[in-house]
Amino acid sequence: MVAIVALKPDRVAWPHWHWVGWPLMAASLFISLRHPDRTWFKTCVLFAYTIALLWITRIDGDTSNWHVVELTLSLGVGILVVPALLAKYWLKTPLDYQWLSGRWTLSMWLWLPAGFGLAFVILWAYFFHWTPTLHHAWPLPLEGDRSEALWRIFWGCNFVGAWDELAWINFVFCLLLRHFKFWEANLAQGVFFTSFLYDMAFFGVGPIIIFAFALIQGYTYVKTRSLLYIMVLHLLIDTALFYMIANRWYPGWGWHP
Repeated sequence: MVAIVALKPDRVAWPHWHWVGWPLMAASLFISLRHPDRTWFKTCVLFAYTIALLWITRIDGDTSNWHVVELTLSLGVGILVVPALLAKYWLKTPLDYQWLSGRWTLSMWLWLPAGFGLAFVILWAYFFHWTPTLHHAWPLPLEGDRSEALWRIFWGCNFVGAWDELAWINFVFCLLLRHFKFWEANLAQGVFFTSFLYDMAFFGVGPIIIFAFALIQGYTYVKTRSLLYIMVLHLLIDTALFYMIANRWYPGWGWHP
């Protein structure tokens, strides 16, 4: 995942990391084929399919109509719908989709504003101090009407945020938990999570921030068993992300388009 997706030729100085990644992926499939548990080989095939699809998908902050269609087909249908069907009818073990698991506790309610506040501070430092050119990953017009472009970025942030939890937590993490201990599965899903978002936009110190966030999301999901909860938390943080993008392009802009 790192060599093929995160280190794509357009992201790094040495553009040949994928030639390291493909043999590694082939070797992993061969090793998994020899495993006595046949579901592990099938799981590795799903992961390899995901990595290959992300390799051919252009992942960036472009919100043009054609790119939105491309991402909808590739990320929406290709990585959410197809693996869900394969997990149900090929693996014979459907994905979890545990949207709710009882009532939310007081600590869960308190963590939502606390997590948002912490994310706001970290993203502010990231955008304004650590990597001040980061907002260029989400191009916005400097002249003319800005409303449509801002709305596209807003909904794009929300789409990717919801997709992240469905793809990396509900798909990759949940399948890994069936074969590995929690900390092993969580570290692995964190690599998937971080590789994708690094390819999309989060360079500089981004991988450190995203990896820590991914580990927290995995831990939170195991504790709450609520896909809805981690999605709400992620979308709250994406609100802060949208605010940073807009205010870096248009200083003093405010909260709404």
